[in-house]
Amino acid sequence: MPDIELLTFIAVKAGLNSTFFTSTAKIASRFHISQQSVSRKLRALASEGLVEFSSSPKGVRVKLSAKGASILKSRFVELKQVFASHPAPFLEGSLESGLGEGSYYMSQAKYVSQFEQKLGFRPFAGTLNHGVSEEKLAGFLSQLEEIAIKGFRTGQRSFGSIRAFPVLVEKKYGAAIIFPERSSHESNVIEVICRENLRKKLKLKEGSSVKLFSEKL
Repeated sequence: MPDIELLTFIAVKAGLNSTFFTSTAKIASRFHISQQSVSRKLRALASEGLVEFSSSPKGVRVKLSAKGASILKSRFVELKQVFASHPAPFLEGSLESGLGEGSYYMSQAKYVSQFEQKLGFRPFAGTLNHGVSEEKLAGFLSQLEEIAIKGFRTGQRSFGSIRAFPVLVEKKYGAAIIFPERSSHESNVIEVICRENLRKKLKLKEGSSVKLFSEKL
């Protein structure tokens, strides 16, 4: 039986087709196990043909294989039967401080043009980080539309792809939950982008509770 929890973690971070660069130390911290255990689990997934895995002194690169994606899709179909009959009406999170990187990424022209075209708004230069329940997040996302934002390369560096899920913040502000291909956040922390500066609009501070709703209210 493959390690579904680790396989799911890789899928959340990398998506179905992208590569996730991280370290065994970060994964070990996430699952509260040793780095040796992480390496052993990754090698096991690779030997089963579920992931593509390589390591170097700088870290590890992991990508979901077609076989691994197929297993997760089968599991998703099973879980969707559970969540579909009782879809989560909203997702509540608590505001967390970030590293201030959101403004840099959200101001990249090739991201902004795709957000405007595919999401219908030009995001404020920054993201809101929300700490959420991973179980409730899975149920909430199952009813949302996923929109792919393509990565790109500039003369200086490359920028990864982004998975975006349109939502409404407090039933009022059009926004989107985003999952960047390259993210330093734990899997229980999501990023939200919006046209408005939500911190000012909603007078938010560290620990403030924010509710996200499906656009299909």
